[in-house]
Amino acid sequence: MILSRYIEQFQGGKVDNSILIPLAIVIAVLIVGYIFLRPKRKRHYSRRRLPLPTLRRDYGAHIAKKHGRERSAEWERVAREHRLREPACVACGYRGHKLQVHHIKPFHLHPELELDPNNLITLCEARGREHHLLLGHLGAWDSYNEHIRADIKHFYRKTAAQIRADVNWLKKMQLRP
Repeated sequence: MILSRYIEQFQGGKVDNSILIPLAIVIAVLIVGYIFLRPKRKRHYSRRRLPLPTLRRDYGAHIAKKHGRERSAEWERVAREHRLREPACVACGYRGHKLQVHHIKPFHLHPELELDPNNLITLCEARGREHHLLLGHLGAWDSYNEHIRADIKHFYRKTAAQIRADVNWLKKMQLRP
């Protein structure tokens, strides 16, 4: 009833300012408040996919260069195919972007095995795990681990700190090639 009375007054040109002015003020405050006080959304920028060599550091190529060897032109394709077959770190199951394809027998000593899928495993470089360095290279990039498959079983799901504290790993590290 009250609403219909105001509608009739509005249509007839007789408008009661006692209602319209506070209503206009409330609407203006709501609009200004929405504009200035609304929560800002964080912008999510997608990380541009970079080519394989610039996204991951290739420690093997660096060491091989010291020994007078170069990576095969097919290496990127083979590494990509291997990561599709074995998409997680075999030592912990990590599936993030810090994965490396590791040669069991280093290709600077066995160049014929560089592209052999049976000579490759996936290891991570994730912070706090570092399985590529610790298990694959026994703590030094210019070294290698001949018994990596057995060590992966022994150190399965262990952190970098647990591996470094292990007596067996310390012995292997001192005797590393």
